[in-house]
Amino acid sequence: MNADHPCADSASTAPLPATGLELLPEFPEKAPLEFSHKHLLRQVLAESGVSSSDYALYNLMGWYHRLPPQISRIGSRILLAVEGPDGRYMFLAPVGNGPLKPALEILMGQMRAAGDRCELRFVPKRIAEEIAGAVHEAVIEPQRGDFDYLYDRRELAELAGRRFHQKKNFVNRLEEEVRPVVEEYTPGCASEVERFLVDWYAHFPADDENVRIEAAAVRRMLPCISQICGKALVVRVAGNIAGFTLASPIHRNCWVVTIEKADRHVKGMYQYLNWALANRLPPEVTVINRETDLGIEGLRTAKLSYHPIGFEEKFTVRCAEKEV
Repeated sequence: MNADHPCADSASTAPLPATGLELLPEFPEKAPLEFSHKHLLRQVLAESGVSSSDYALYNLMGWYHRLPPQISRIGSRILLAVEGPDGRYMFLAPVGNGPLKPALEILMGQMRAAGDRCELRFVPKRIAEEIAGAVHEAVIEPQRGDFDYLYDRRELAELAGRRFHQKKNFVNRLEEEVRPVVEEYTPGCASEVERFLVDWYAHFPADDENVRIEAAAVRRMLPCISQICGKALVVRVAGNIAGFTLASPIHRNCWVVTIEKADRHVKGMYQYLNWALANRLPPEVTVINRETDLGIEGLRTAKLSYHPIGFEEKFTVRCAEKEV
């Protein structure tokens, strides 16, 4: 991806993009989050050192029932309002390099006026540390089940050494035995991918809330892959789709894998999807975020088996019910 590419992010020293911070409404006014905000958001996340999947454009614009995300600013910090578990708007922690305490005072004042708890969830570690330094009365608790797993992109692409020996064997065996064909997703295969995903989700109970929301997000975002500057791969075996995966930027150097679905009858396909995607991301991507384990022990074991280089830790932050 070069600097002239329409999806290329501006360098951190460059001026703000055309849709700049100064064009966002000042909180409590808000505007709908749009694809045109992607460069600004990614630039601010990169400068702030935040690589949380909660701030990825795919998740922001895909994961909701009724309330689409909204964006505003408090000074030079971006504020995002997203649909919370209770079906109401909740705020993500203000992200940016501007003064934090004044931003929190304004945000918490608005939350108190609305009768809401002075609480922020899914707060990335770097911002939680800022809050701890600025607001000594704040109570900060880890959300371990929501930590994002971060991986060295080169390690996942090469699968070199003893640590990855078993993963590499799965990939080699699959290539030798079934000769998979990797294709980049295009709108021309949209209906075929949708059928594959419908069949995949059909193995889960209809009332599984996480699956239902994820499936809705896929339907909403699949036509928008190019608009979020993402990359999706289709893997075929004997002409039929046996795997599908999708990744998109959090910021220039960190991409998040939001979808990874494999035919359960093709042993090793999940490992193959992981490897194939890592080898096809833009060269500037150095870290891959593979999201959370949701507190599920089996999922945690699987994610740890790829040897993460760290986590995007997340916290719940509670401020006093008085002025910050």
